[in-house]
Amino acid sequence: MTVRRPSSIKIERAKWIASRINQSVPESALGDDKELSAWVKIHDPASDNQIKQIKRWIASGKIEEPPRYPHAMTAAEARRIIAANRPARTRGDHRQARQKLPWLARKLLWLWLLVGVVVPMVVGLFIPLFLPSTEWATLMSIPSVAIGLVSAAVYVLVLRTYRELRDDYTIIIGGAALLAFAAGRNIAILIAPMIFPLFTGAHVELPYAVVQIDGFESKGCRRPIKLEGLPLMFRELCGFPDSFRQSLAPGMRLSVAGYGTRYGLYVESARPADPFSTDGPMPLRGAPD
Repeated sequence: MTVRRPSSIKIERAKWIASRINQSVPESALGDDKELSAWVKIHDPASDNQIKQIKRWIASGKIEEPPRYPHAMTAAEARRIIAANRPARTRGDHRQARQKLPWLARKLLWLWLLVGVVVPMVVGLFIPLFLPSTEWATLMSIPSVAIGLVSAAVYVLVLRTYRELRDDYTIIIGGAALLAFAAGRNIAILIAPMIFPLFTGAHVELPYAVVQIDGFESKGCRRPIKLEGLPLMFRELCGFPDSFRQSLAPGMRLSVAGYGTRYGLYVESARPADPFSTDGPMPLRGAPD
């Protein structure tokens, strides 16, 4: 019968294990792959995660410090200790662990977050041309919060039912609740008026009130004009000439024109609503003063 020699990598690992447990590898095992594999399996040291688990139990007084702990402890010994002290699951726990969220439900939950969180951020940062109407923002101020709370509750319920959470339970639940709340609120107050013009859109003019004309400029919004009563990232007109901005003042009313509905529009131009200061529509970007 031919004896298969172990690889150099396996021999080096065996020697490393021997140095950790203060033993030597049998000479016969260095020439026999099967014997060396059995020796490694028996003397393989415990992993860092196994040591951490046992360390927590020792610190809490659940178990006494076992022999050869921690550096000379083998993986087999650690597995026996963990298996003997791990709390037994009840039948309900096993049933809950086996539950799996249906594929369609998982996709819909991810889509809800994508539409409610990612889309408003992308549109608000890179396409600052949409404004919800103040009428819609006021109308949905309370319902949007209610939708956000319901959304957060659904995500928390799903996580508690279908996912086994351990030490990071609070972080996962809290983060999911915040994202789901933001998604629900954004879909109610922003995404809905963005979609309406696709079906019933027309050229409209909506009134807005100026809050600030000398706000902070960003890469996505040059020369901003901040408006009153609108949600974050969707409360500024961008790119208007300085001559037009200087003709405005906080509290002044604007008439903003564009394609949309009474609930929001994609901005094309704006003019002061005061008939004494109206000089005609002002193009949004790249127009002469």
